[in-house]
Amino acid sequence: MPVATLNMVRVDRRQKAALQSQLCRQIRGLIISGQLKAGVRLPSTRDLVGQLGVSRNTIVYALDQLVAEGYLRTRTGSGIYVEDLPGRHERIAPSRRNDDRLAMSVSERAGQFVELSISPTYSSSKVLPFRPCQPALDHFPIRNWNRARSYALRTQARQLLSESDPAGLPRLRAALATYLRESRGVRCAADQVIVTAGAQQGLSLIADCFVSPGDPVWIEDPGYLGARAAFLRTGAALIPVPVDGEGMRIPSDATIKRPRLIYTTPSRQFPLGITMSLSRRLALLEFARNASAWVIEDDYDSEFRYIDRPLPALQGLSDDCVIYAGSFSKVLFPSLRLGYLVVPPQLVEVFHKAKEVHDGSTTALDQATAAIFIEEGFFSTHVRRMRRLYRERRDIFLQEVDKNLSGLISFPKVEAGMDVVGSLPKNCDDEKVSRRLALHHIDAPPLSAYSLESCPPGLVFGFTAFSGSQVRSAIRSMAEVIGRPG
Repeated sequence: MPVATLNMVRVDRRQKAALQSQLCRQIRGLIISGQLKAGVRLPSTRDLVGQLGVSRNTIVYALDQLVAEGYLRTRTGSGIYVEDLPGRHERIAPSRRNDDRLAMSVSERAGQFVELSISPTYSSSKVLPFRPCQPALDHFPIRNWNRARSYALRTQARQLLSESDPAGLPRLRAALATYLRESRGVRCAADQVIVTAGAQQGLSLIADCFVSPGDPVWIEDPGYLGARAAFLRTGAALIPVPVDGEGMRIPSDATIKRPRLIYTTPSRQFPLGITMSLSRRLALLEFARNASAWVIEDDYDSEFRYIDRPLPALQGLSDDCVIYAGSFSKVLFPSLRLGYLVVPPQLVEVFHKAKEVHDGSTTALDQATAAIFIEEGFFSTHVRRMRRLYRERRDIFLQEVDKNLSGLISFPKVEAGMDVVGSLPKNCDDEKVSRRLALHHIDAPPLSAYSLESCPPGLVFGFTAFSGSQVRSAIRSMAEVIGRPG
């Protein structure tokens, strides 16, 4: 069995990125490009210490991460091998299939943006247990946020009072590009980042740029209601795509219309919580290229992974057909209304124009504050603290449901995210159960509300915004309500 050499891998201790992150990124790139062939065995960690000049713990950490992602596999007593990913070279190679369609889209859409409008709705109702995807606002570092805001006003007042770039402040776009490259493996430059007024506006911009009435759009089922609304607003023909244990399952039925857009949440599918496997990711990218479709990657809460490091973004495998969407709403606070898109270079101009027509620009002061919050390390510190807090609250939630709801609702392992789906018995009406719980001030939406087609009954529970005492009290009430007949 041949043994690979990693002499082409270099670590740079001057970079901010951790050494293990640099190793992961470079070895991953060698596998994807085919320079490390399927089936080849990696050198022992002891040999790699000599080759790479880093500690054994750093190497073990990097290799374990790549095993978890599916790029490597271990054989007991034999070593670590490159996983067999058939067709990966074709799947990640740059393609020009979309160029003609893109040129047509830019010219056709430029004159249509003025006719488009958006009417977002907001809820000011009290957040009750167990509303999904709610951050722990009482733990937000408001003092550090105000410090960043004051500094922005002291140093940039004149610029912040002037009209700003519709695509976002250059300082924030640069900070986001650096953060996304280092923490999510996104391949981008600052000019590819488009700052939006929240994730919902980002999805609406995508729909406006690409969807005409009747255009087929594939969307995960069950899936995020905000994405569904954004595409329906432009007259899309939604095609629900089922989700299994590996993520979105690409339909094999040739009669299904090929999509204009494919919407997915690969890092943690909403609401089911499944992480898309590597083989499924590569197959999705290959299909998108062959269909001249754009993939929308909604990376809505990837910062909160509890068993290991967050998995790299799908966009990092191929940046030529993926539009990456993110937001500060869940990691900071919802009313901030700051989101962002990372678009392929050939789409920068059309999205810049679309954003200009939508709302001119997003509030400059909040953008400047967010940029400083990131640059000064407040953001990464907050994420680490929330990850620890949310892990503790996850543990309390699962302990309490196991103690009080065993036999009534079943829950899977929760390795990431801010919410979890609890499965009800097959003969249950989840809408009816959800309404009964609402009468007792418990907000647990039915899984069927997120589905276009039928799905097993279940309820969606958020656990991150609620203290241990709130969780215990609410679950005891749930046990009484669900345990009663009718």
